[in-house]
Amino acid sequence: MNILILASEAENGIIVPGDTNEVIWGSLSFLIVVGLLIWKGGPAIKGMWNGRIDRLRNELESAAGTRAAAEAELATVESNIANAGAERQRILTEAHETAASLKQQIITKAGSDAADLRTRGASDVEAAKSQATSDLQSEIGLLAVGAAEAVVANNLDAATQAELIETYITRVGAGS
Repeated sequence: MNILILASEAENGIIVPGDTNEVIWGSLSFLIVVGLLIWKGGPAIKGMWNGRIDRLRNELESAAGTRAAAEAELATVESNIANAGAERQRILTEAHETAASLKQQIITKAGSDAADLRTRGASDVEAAKSQATSDLQSEIGLLAVGAAEAVVANNLDAATQAELIETYITRVGAGS
C-alpha cells in the first residue's frame, strides 16, 4: 500500500490518479466489502456449491442404480428371448413327434379297420351263401314234393317210387 501512496505523490499522477485519501478510503471500503462477502457470503456460496455437488452425486448414483436395473432387465429379456427360442424348438419337436405318433396310429387303425371289413365281408359272403343254399334246398324240396304229388297222382308202383326218391336224394346231396 505504501508503494501506491508513494506512486500517487509522483509528479505526473499516472500510477494513482486523483486524491490519495480517496484511494485509501476506496481501497479500505473495497477490502471491507470483500471481507464481508467472504465472511457472510462465503459459507452460503460454499453451501450452494456443496449442495450442487451433493445433488450431482445423488443424481449420478441414482442414474447408476437405474442403469444397473436396466441392464438386469435387459439380461432378463435376452434370457427370455433365448428361452423362447429353445421353447419354440421344444414345442416344434414335440409337435413333430406327436404328428408322427398320430400318423402311425391312424395307419394302424386303418389297417385293422380294413382287416375287420374283410373279415366282416367274408362272413357276410358266407352267410349269404349259406342263406342261398338253404333257400335253394327249400325250393328244391317244394319242387320235389310237387313232383312227388304229381307222380303219386299217376299211381306209381312201389319200385318206380323208390327209384325216384333215391335219385332225388342223390341229386340233392350232390348239389350241396
